[in-house]
Amino acid sequence: MKTSKHETIEKFSKKAGVSTRTVYRFYNKNSDLHGETTKKGIKRLYPLEHLKYFNRETMFKENKVFRVNERMMKNLIDCLHANDNPMALKLWLMEWSMFISVDYKHERGKTYCFTQMQKLYELLEANYGGKTIIRMFFVTEPFTNRNNGQHNHIVFYVEDTKFKKPIITDVKMFFKYDRVDYKDYDKYKAGIFYMAKEGFSGEDWDILGNYLYGETIKDEV
Repeated sequence: MKTSKHETIEKFSKKAGVSTRTVYRFYNKNSDLHGETTKKGIKRLYPLEHLKYFNRETMFKENKVFRVNERMMKNLIDCLHANDNPMALKLWLMEWSMFISVDYKHERGKTYCFTQMQKLYELLEANYGGKTIIRMFFVTEPFTNRNNGQHNHIVFYVEDTKFKKPIITDVKMFFKYDRVDYKDYDKYKAGIFYMAKEGFSGEDWDILGNYLYGETIKDEV
């Protein structure tokens, strides 16, 4: 188990760039953080991970991330409360592994993007479909800051997590001339509802998988 490094009040305050008195006042006001300090003999030791609380820039960045996450959570709650997109809700209740965005180097139309998504799935199914359950939901949508061109958002599920890294490698290689952003899927950031904001009409989206019948979703798409 990884342990946090601690320092005496003198060394800690020096690294924080504040006086020892300021450190004492801070912990007197924040008893929960004081509980994370420890004692060695008669000396109290302070965890170095608490240095961030004395750095305005670090705290500003953390607060910014917190506010973004709070807004995403609010959007999710609003979507669940509205309950006006049953298909999006069904997809949200399913498990997903990765959220992927593809920004093409050149301006591409809807047909091209749709075809690329199908080809990508065919590649991944050929490589992993016989080894584990996979599923892919994607949408094609225009850029909001460009006059032309489309891009893709994808959520992908792979049951056997050992294939996550190889799949990402394959996706990046498949789109080696384009920009690919990816991260672990976070159920609490309303990504599915964002992707489904235009509904499920038309040919700008699809759900592909090697076990859709078993997941009782095939007849709905």
